[in-house]
Amino acid sequence: LHYRDATGKLNLPLPRMPGAHQADNAALAIAMLRHQSAIHIPEAALSTAMEWTRWPARMQLLASGPLTELLPNGSHIWLDGGHNPDAGAAIAKTLEDGPSVHVIIGMLENKDANGFLAPFAHKIETLTAVPIAGHTHHNPKDLTNVARSKLQIADARPASNVTAALEFRAAQKGPSNVLICGSLYLAGEVLRLNDQVPD
Repeated sequence: LHYRDATGKLNLPLPRMPGAHQADNAALAIAMLRHQSAIHIPEAALSTAMEWTRWPARMQLLASGPLTELLPNGSHIWLDGGHNPDAGAAIAKTLEDGPSVHVIIGMLENKDANGFLAPFAHKIETLTAVPIAGHTHHNPKDLTNVARSKLQIADARPASNVTAALEFRAAQKGPSNVLICGSLYLAGEVLRLNDQVPD
């Protein structure tokens, strides 16, 4: 990551978090730190931050756990709590050069499902919509209708929860690349179910 301002130049490692947009996020954080004078942040600390910074549920590859073990060997489950069009655009950039994904989505009712999904709809092989327990959410049937009618995702279905959606995916042949997305509340539940609650 090459950064320059009036104070000078920095050459730092790229952030370890997936997604090209994370370099932009890191540069913004560096700019904020370099344009204040309350505390001195040495370059070594900024370099270390690139390696150590973690942000759960931002294109997080789930580790082995109860949910990941539902899928065949060679499968991957990615988790992203993004829920607006900008997050959809960031996901699209991350998926750009990779394989298509099987999306499991739950969204709060006040979020723009079409705006979120549209940037990466061309990378969605199948879509399964789930409710978000304890929160006012888009009806999964409505989400599947959006997927079919507005985004031309023909293979879209509702499921009662994430576990049921993954069990359905497991019943299909071969490994899968799964992206669970649409809500930080849903992401928190997924991390809990996979025994990965952040420290």
